[in-house]
Amino acid sequence: MATFDRETLRNDLIKILSDLRDDWEYSGEITESTGLFQDLEFESIDAVALGSAIEEHYDRSLPFAQFLTEASEREAKDITVGELVNFLVDNLGEPAERTS
Repeated sequence: MATFDRETLRNDLIKILSDLRDDWEYSGEITESTGLFQDLEFESIDAVALGSAIEEHYDRSLPFAQFLTEASEREAKDITVGELVNFLVDNLGEPAERTS
């Protein structure tokens, strides 16, 4: 099973988000500090669509629902693109390459 480096995963995620944002009014730059809910104004259905788009892109099932549940349980005010990149690194990346 292929693994990916952090930069590739970040770039892929930003591309997926950019493709999805064509349906949204957000026109700013997407960076690792961009918040999915506060900046991109995601609603829960958007998060589900993002999870599906990521799984389709990598042709793999990922524990995205669990990731969202854990964020909710820790009462996170938002999920940043960087946190989502960390999730991808944990599930698709090369060992020991995650940054904080």
